[in-house]
Amino acid sequence: MTRAVVLVLVLLVPGVAAPGDFLEGSHDGRAYRLFVPSAPRPGAPLVLALHGCWQTPEDFALGTRLNAAAERRGLTVLYPAQTRRDNPYRCWNWFHPSSHAAATGEPAELTALARRVQRERGMRERRVIVIGFSAGAFMAVNLACAAPDLVRGVGVAAGGPYRCATGPEGAIRCMRGVVRDGAPAARACLAATGARRLILRASLWHGGADAVVAPANLTALELMLARALRLETSTTEPYEGAARSVHRDARGQPLLETWLVPAMGHAWSGGDPRGTHTYPPGPDATTRMLDFLLDPSPVERER
Repeated sequence: MTRAVVLVLVLLVPGVAAPGDFLEGSHDGRAYRLFVPSAPRPGAPLVLALHGCWQTPEDFALGTRLNAAAERRGLTVLYPAQTRRDNPYRCWNWFHPSSHAAATGEPAELTALARRVQRERGMRERRVIVIGFSAGAFMAVNLACAAPDLVRGVGVAAGGPYRCATGPEGAIRCMRGVVRDGAPAARACLAATGARRLILRASLWHGGADAVVAPANLTALELMLARALRLETSTTEPYEGAARSVHRDARGQPLLETWLVPAMGHAWSGGDPRGTHTYPPGPDATTRMLDFLLDPSPVERER
């Protein structure tokens, strides 16, 4: 297929940023879409984008406007697809015990897929940025803890703490906000990594009116990551219709930010209304996440 034909196909997909390519692929039975910018930035990390329940890669790309943001920054974005065969609601099975380790279940599949794309595209940066919504957000947290060699940054929208559940019934309790203490999750996360602390950046987003994943999950996840990253100070300030908190380490480097959008339900802040689960009036989560997660100063010096 020539680039001209691919470009025509791209232009037929709403919300995709031309002139980059939005390609289809499959790896070991796992379908995916891949956005390749027209001018890939040398040394840029791969972005792994995990959709929520009922969504598809195309819907997630549309709602988040992630391809447009990636085109501007020269980023390649990998969108794995979850099927109804894997989960009747197309949810990532973040609550299954096999999803809490790097070598098993869906984390192993996602890691293998990311590595394949990195090889095929000749990408030098081995650690990726994982961005997820809802079930995809919970899976992003799983990857941060279970596969620290893979993940350099996580963008979490409507997610929760690591090992918040170990089965479907526990997942419902977790989503309702029953698990409010992030300290056990921090200990479990560090035990999974085998390290004294995580080395990554994290941008967490949640709606104050979320009736699907209770906002209490944001508080638990914030505490979990603050402890796992060994952060010492935090500041909170209002920002464009949201409350933003920034946590810093002992050197004053910001490694964790949280955004609570009071009027938002179960949605992606600042998203395109043509996509599902979006809240256009909110701050632009995609742009803000990438701004924060792509700052390499403290993370890369640790590597």
